[in-house]
Amino acid sequence: MRKNPYAQLLGNTFIFAVGTFASKVLVFLMMRYYTAVLSAADFGVSDLITQAANVLIPLATASITAGIIRFGLDQANDKRAVFSIGVATVFCGYLVLLLIGPLLGRVSVFGEHLPLIYLYVLTASLQQVCHQFVRARGRLKLYALDGIFRTVCTIGLNVLFLSGLELGVTGYVLSIIVSDALSVVLLGVCERLPRFFGLRFLDPHLARAMLRYSLPLIFAAECNWIISMSDRFFIEALRPADELGLYAVAARIPTMMLLVSSIFIDAWQISTLDGRDKPALAGFFTTVGNLYQALIAVLVSGILLCDKLLVYLLADPSYFSAWRFIPFLAVGAGFACLSNFVGSIYTLEKKSAWSMATILLGAGLNVALNLLLIPGYGPQGAAFATAVSYAAMFLLRAVHSRRYLAIRWQWGRAVGSLLLLGLQCAVLLREGALWLPAEILLFLAVLALNGADITKALRKTAEQFLPRRDAP
Repeated sequence: MRKNPYAQLLGNTFIFAVGTFASKVLVFLMMRYYTAVLSAADFGVSDLITQAANVLIPLATASITAGIIRFGLDQANDKRAVFSIGVATVFCGYLVLLLIGPLLGRVSVFGEHLPLIYLYVLTASLQQVCHQFVRARGRLKLYALDGIFRTVCTIGLNVLFLSGLELGVTGYVLSIIVSDALSVVLLGVCERLPRFFGLRFLDPHLARAMLRYSLPLIFAAECNWIISMSDRFFIEALRPADELGLYAVAARIPTMMLLVSSIFIDAWQISTLDGRDKPALAGFFTTVGNLYQALIAVLVSGILLCDKLLVYLLADPSYFSAWRFIPFLAVGAGFACLSNFVGSIYTLEKKSAWSMATILLGAGLNVALNLLLIPGYGPQGAAFATAVSYAAMFLLRAVHSRRYLAIRWQWGRAVGSLLLLGLQCAVLLREGALWLPAEILLFLAVLALNGADITKALRKTAEQFLPRRDAP
């Protein structure tokens, strides 16, 4: 008997939330500590180093972690072959990265930090392979435990390296590197991962299939990075150094919404691969998609309402002016969440080339808008460019993906929500005398517009998990 798909999705989401959201919240709350021990300039540099490493990871891994998830969840594939192909790909890619080290050293972004970046890439790549393989094997509790373990290690090492040893930017990055290495050890011991690796398990046919799926995602990952992170490099090159630190802090707050989204998408990918026929799957996507859109709209509206309070609570007072860059970044993050949801159709259909093509459009638009807006408008121009790029990518995917699976979006409600969010942004940035009451009223309007689907979902959830009383 097939499990109720909504109950299964909710259960998987809860498990991922325990390990991912709880741990990410801890790191997020550490932002107050980071901004106290690091200057705005140092905070910006540490952000640039980690983002530079994140640019190299898809190249070093050939985005094979995406293949591990997609092919590892397929019961017909030998898990030993999937893991062995993943590990072998990482080491081969890393060797290529080492060979081009002298060339990378000439790039100012990498420069003196290149050895640190290389260590980051190696440990992060291996951690991702092990972490996603455990998930593909259905060991969701271990997957969640590893997220918590890695976060506790990161926080402890942050305090040791930044306050104890006073290593500054180097200490911040080293805490992540060591935490990733310890995560690999934990997963290796708990899941006995060495038993899944061996050259004899390498299957050329499966390797070609995985790489054919993963390789286009290299470009997708890089283009996604361009949309979400390249603005920092433009700001660093074109604007005063302190603006980069303020923008990096502002971007962290909407990132929480993307973290929530990533938890849901992790669970969603598992729920969509259970063999339902296309009409049933389209209905499943439609129901969940419209609820997801409603939740995202309310969450963005809540971030706008609490914008200044969040910066006040989570960052050092010297960073308070970062609140001005959050409105457009929050709207952009909302569109990114919706784009990721629609992108799961391409994952389901193994159409990774279309993931790449749609992100490429968003990346090209983002670069053009950054070049146009950042010189005159600084971080605010970068935030606006990010919002427009993610909106364009979502609309393109929403239209194009219908050839594979037609989601029946409630467009009227979605457009109404967007108009209300636009008003919230305008009221907040103008800072009129009655801005706070206006923000509260607009938030209530967004909540009322989207509340029906949310209430319906909560009622269904209660029916699934609460005992029903027999009628008298």
